[in-house]
Parts: sequence; structure tokens; C-alpha cells
Amino acid sequence: MTKKITISLPDELADEAQASGNASAYIAAALRERRRIQGDLAIMADLWGPSWQDGISDDDSARAARLMTGGAKADAA
Repeated sequence: MTKKITISLPDELADEAQASGNASAYIAAALRERRRIQGDLAIMADLWGPSWQDGISDDDSARAARLMTGGAKADAA
């Protein structure tokens, strides 16, 4: 089942969604990914406690962000 809604996005995000060719599918995939990430974070909090992220340095966070965006080649060198 699907439900039609109207949303407002900042220009750059609206342009990105429209450029995908199917804005509805693009946004649905983004929401599902967010739900998956939130679930994963909840699992880690259950395993290691709610403050498990406190020991992660800014450098580690930046490296993880690069890995997620395809910048892993820079870290491999």
C-alpha cells in the first residue's frame, strides 16, 4: 500500500531527489536506510551501553564518513 504525501525539501535535496528519476523511490530508500541505521545504533547501545559512542574520536568519525562516501582509497594509502 502507498500513501501520497506532499513534502518540502531544501532546494539541493529536492534537486537530488528529482535527478534520481524517481523521487518517491529515492526518498523511500533514504527513509529505509535511516531506519536501518537507527536499528543498528540501538543494537550497539544494547550491546555496549548507551554511551558506547563516547570513545570514538573525531578522526575515527571522519574516517567512517569517508568510507561511507567512497573515500576509502584515501585511507588505504
